[in-house]
Amino acid sequence: MKILIVEDEALVAMNMQDVLEAQGHQVIKIADDEESAILAAIHRKPDLALVDMRLSGGGCGLVVARQMHDIGVAVLFATGNCPGPNHGEIALGCLHKPLSDDQLIAGVLVAEALQNRSANPPPIPAGMHLYR
Repeated sequence: MKILIVEDEALVAMNMQDVLEAQGHQVIKIADDEESAILAAIHRKPDLALVDMRLSGGGCGLVVARQMHDIGVAVLFATGNCPGPNHGEIALGCLHKPLSDDQLIAGVLVAEALQNRSANPPPIPAGMHLYR
């Protein structure tokens, strides 16, 4: 799965990248602000974007998620401040940080199953809230 990480904390983003790549996913970019996230989504066409709520330069993950939705990129929030379920039109759900490696892996598997409309999705990990 091609994944875009939208996260302003470099160490958190690099850890997420290491974990996801060890599972065979391709992290196409780590973006820390709205503009670089949207440009990466347009030009690199990820299957999934993991989006934090607070971004560099005062950016907002909700803005990024709305734009990702508009261009057809699935979004899973990964943040300490999960937005409410009324954001189900723009995101699959939310992983609540801090995340363990296992929660991240399981959350991405659930997101992939939702995108593929799997009849037997994996169990939802602790700290994950689905919007759909």
